[in-house]
Amino acid sequence: MTRQASQLIREGEYAAEVVVELRDDGGEWSPTVSPEDIRKLDRVRRALRDRDFERAEKDSRVFRLVPREADYPKIGFGENEQDGLKS
Repeated sequence: MTRQASQLIREGEYAAEVVVELRDDGGEWSPTVSPEDIRKLDRVRRALRDRDFERAEKDSRVFRLVPREADYPKIGFGENEQDGLKS
């Protein structure tokens, strides 16, 4: 029996969601991941380390992690205040 699962890889401020196939044959080591899926995880990890997001996105969905709200100022959407419109 096989099923799909998402594996998350984090490198610094980036994360990638990689879909792999889990094989559950009922054995002592089940579920297992195929060697090709292991290579896919390694490719994505290397691409994130190199900041080559185009390469990483061939095998995954890439996300940029942001600090939680308490870690940045409460001005607008994390931006500096802007001058008002001048006429």
